[in-house]
Amino acid sequence: MGKTYASPGAFRAALNQAARKAAKEHGLNIAELMSVFYFSRLAARVFTVDPSGWLIKGGQALLVRYEGFARLSRDLDLQTTSPDLSVDEAVAAIVKAAGHQLDDHLRFVPRPAKLHGDPTKGAELPLDVYLGTTKVHSVKVDIVVGRTTTGTPEPRVLAPLVALEWPVEWPQAMLYPVVDHVVDKICAMYEAHISGSSNRHRDLADLLLLAQNETLDGPTTHSALRHEADLRTAKGSTVTLPATFTLPDQGWIEGYPQAAALVIGLKGCQDIPSATPHAKAFLDPLFAEEPPCGSWDPLTGTWS
Repeated sequence: MGKTYASPGAFRAALNQAARKAAKEHGLNIAELMSVFYFSRLAARVFTVDPSGWLIKGGQALLVRYEGFARLSRDLDLQTTSPDLSVDEAVAAIVKAAGHQLDDHLRFVPRPAKLHGDPTKGAELPLDVYLGTTKVHSVKVDIVVGRTTTGTPEPRVLAPLVALEWPVEWPQAMLYPVVDHVVDKICAMYEAHISGSSNRHRDLADLLLLAQNETLDGPTTHSALRHEADLRTAKGSTVTLPATFTLPDQGWIEGYPQAAALVIGLKGCQDIPSATPHAKAFLDPLFAEEPPCGSWDPLTGTWS
């Protein structure tokens, strides 16, 4: 079984030491690394209780996919694989999973969930994290219901950046498909808001990280993008896909570099002038009326 920690205090000391080491190795923030560890332990509970019932999406999915190279995320996005599950049922399922004990001295205590306006849009579930009897952190789970995916979910064994010999219960998780992740990011960039254009600069940085690492089928991605844009529009949003890559507004010139700096694995593309050629190569064929032929090649940066 390897090393164990007899008390919460001993485990917390070891965890703090491991987080300091990981922060130095990866150039990351200690507090954010600790947060990611707690998210990982919550995800371990979810997938231990229900191995095929959920998909990790959003920033945490990128962290699992590109360990140490994606930006650190402040919440955990979980989408149910049962589209007919109601938001109340989904929240109850996560609350139940959070209460599952994995003998790691941690407890996740839920607070009241907050619906995202329309119940079909899911809910936000805050939880307090206790190490023994001491509250050490708070985490937030965004629960997504009523959605299906275009691609096939990808299994990955959870592996935290903060490496410890114990706990050892790291189950296999299911990741949101890459094609769905890509079209979500694109639509989020070009979705209008009451306050104006999108300011989610991180979406472009995440998109370029995906483009530098993943192969995508052209016709499938092209079709999925239009389907997602239409779906969001049908639910009351306004998504206007451009004919070619353009910035949602000029504020991105200043805002994007800050987001790109947080994506350690991003090669180049640290500002808008350097990112634009790569974004156009990846996105312009997806915006065209006809789908790109063949597949996206992350090594050459072309559709072929």
